Formats: sequence, structure tokens, C-alpha cells
Amino acid sequence: MVKKYAKGYRAERLLLQELSKLGYMVMRAPHSGSSRLASPDIIAVKNGRVIAIECKAREEAFKIEEDQLLQLKQWEDIGGAMPYIAWKISREEWKFIHLKNVVEKGGNIGKKFAEAVGIGINQI
Repeated sequence: MVKKYAKGYRAERLLLQELSKLGYMVMRAPHSGSSRLASPDIIAVKNGRVIAIECKAREEAFKIEEDQLLQLKQWEDIGGAMPYIAWKISREEWKFIHLKNVVEKGGNIGKKFAEAVGIGINQI
């Protein structure tokens, strides 16, 4: 469990740095899944535009828990944020998948799906 947390933490920190270099104000919510409050892993703001991001660092396909999807939806509906799942595969660029696409797939994310609907960090 500690190794999994450390990998996720490193990925989140990497994404924070990359977003900051692109001019975003960024904030990481440590242990975001441990609270009942809707709290994505990262909040990024630039020119009044708010992005709520759930980060994943995995090598293989995975499923986003329904609770995480609902929390991102709250950030979209109440906060006006653009909600994304950001997926980092080793030695590849980040893929950002909009919440609506993930919901349409029942929370399931695989490499082919991410390639088809995912966008790069410069496109968010």
C-alpha cells in the first residue's frame, strides 16, 4: 500500500510541476480520497478557468470508483470546474480524459480508450 501511495504521490507532484510551468496556479489535496468532502487530487486555475483533476499512475487498464466520479461531477456542477482524469503511464505523456467520457464508459479506462478520447496537457 505504501509503495502504491508513493507512486501516486510522485505522479501528482510531477503533474503539479508541469501545470505550474504552463502558468497554472496549482494545489494538491493530500489524501484526497480519505475525506467525505468532494476533493480531487489537484486543482489548477489559470485566467479564471478552474480544472479539477483526479490523477492515476498505472501501467494497465483500471476503473475509477463511482464516488470519485461523483466528486468530480460536483466540482463541475457546483464549482464550474472542468473535470478530468489524468493518467500517467511510465515513459509516456499524461493523458487527460474528460469526466463525461469516463462516465460514458462506466468508469473503465484502458489504453485504447485513452488514446481515442484523451488529450495532452497543452490541450486542457
